[in-house]
Amino acid sequence: MSAVSHDPPQRHPSAFAGWRPRLRAGLARFAMTTLAGLILAAIVHIVTVLAIPALSRHDAAHAYRALGTEGHAEPIPLPGNAGGLPALREADPNVVTAICSYDLSAGPIRIVARTGTLPLGLTLHRQGGGVLYAITDRAAIRGTLEFLVMTEAQRDERIAADDEGETSRELRVVSDAEQGLIVARVLMRLPSDRADAEALATGVACGAAN
Repeated sequence: MSAVSHDPPQRHPSAFAGWRPRLRAGLARFAMTTLAGLILAAIVHIVTVLAIPALSRHDAAHAYRALGTEGHAEPIPLPGNAGGLPALREADPNVVTAICSYDLSAGPIRIVARTGTLPLGLTLHRQGGGVLYAITDRAAIRGTLEFLVMTEAQRDERIAADDEGETSRELRVVSDAEQGLIVARVLMRLPSDRADAEALATGVACGAAN
């Protein structure tokens, strides 16, 4: 009688064999990648915060804050004749630009611009960058653009001082920064328009509001 073999059946390797070590390795790699990303984000944040004072001193509001402090807009010098002030980047030779800097710490300011035959636009720029408000001569009433610039607290005080039941007709623009610029731009149609364009741009008044 021949002997019968009783060897145990051969087991085939499972497709799921070793899944736990692979899972642990994947989780470890994910944790290390996430930690590296958080560290990099923290470094970028710290560097950005430390650089803010230096960067803010180079924005337009700081560069041109000496312009327009006498109650009217002053022209930005042309390239090559800047007198220590930076020239505008990509300045359009067909546009005359003048600036009124403002500081609302002493109260709101009033902007008044007379329109003429040349296109005129006014923009309000906050310190640190960004346009808060823009208006063109198309919105002029009887040839005049006029609005007040103020902080939110000053706006609330002015509303409280308004006569009860009477709606104020003055245009009030709220600035989220106490300092910034009013930029007047006048487009010249012909080179011979420069004198008229300069008169229009520098004729923008920017004084304390009553």
